[in-house]
Amino acid sequence: MRTRPLLACLALLLATLACSIQNIQMKTIDTQTVAIAEPMPSDNDLTELNFKMTGGKFSLIPGADGLVNGSITYNLEQWEPEFTRRDNFYQIRQVDPLHITGIPSGDIENNWDLVLSTAIPISLSIEGGGSENFFDLTGLQLTDLRIIQGASDTEIRFDTPNPISMDTFVFTTGASSAELFGLANANFETMTMSSGAGDYTLDFSGSLSRDATVDIKAGVSNIKIVIPIGMNAMINNLGTVTNINTKGTWLLTDNTYSTESSGPMLTINLNVAVGNVNLSQQ
Repeated sequence: MRTRPLLACLALLLATLACSIQNIQMKTIDTQTVAIAEPMPSDNDLTELNFKMTGGKFSLIPGADGLVNGSITYNLEQWEPEFTRRDNFYQIRQVDPLHITGIPSGDIENNWDLVLSTAIPISLSIEGGGSENFFDLTGLQLTDLRIIQGASDTEIRFDTPNPISMDTFVFTTGASSAELFGLANANFETMTMSSGAGDYTLDFSGSLSRDATVDIKAGVSNIKIVIPIGMNAMINNLGTVTNINTKGTWLLTDNTYSTESSGPMLTINLNVAVGNVNLSQQ
């Protein structure tokens, strides 16, 4: 007896959903390229750089003539970058990188190719959605580094020592793949890594100039930790993962793996639920 009213309600609901989906469609436009040539600040004081990217391909390398040089290429009108500059603060942002505002109606393009200054101290913050990242931070004077992203494929490099001390390095990612090279060169005091399922390589090659602590929290992951021969390191297994493989010379006491070395101490606290951890001296 109530079939017709029910069918009418369903039809109205479907029509409403169709309109909603159409309204949130994000239509592609002709590719736009924005050139960036941000001059140096008037002084050499600490400068905060803040990048908020929706998702795509992101490249950072050292060696800018000014504070930031490069280009951003995109083909979604909603992703037109916004620029903010005040004193020693510079920000480039798109829409909230962790907030979905629509459904792209075609192939999207969103490429950030930026070059940063090595001449002044920088506090660097990067936020992004799913992306393919290459961050060569070699030679940058980093006081702090914060990278927060969704499911991504990321390579981070420190090929020479950070000229100044870094207080904190925060790396947070979703289900991802990431390779971090030359971490001892980052010259941080503390590093925290939080990740979803994925494959991760943490290579602590470089020069460890002071004691440093790393806290790693991960879900179902494969994690490779590379410690150079001669570095004083201690890895504490605080999680439930039991599949820990070693290569090289390690001393095992309870749930702590350590090297037979001297000098500044690298302490790594592992809190991994399930997966594989490979400790390698090389």
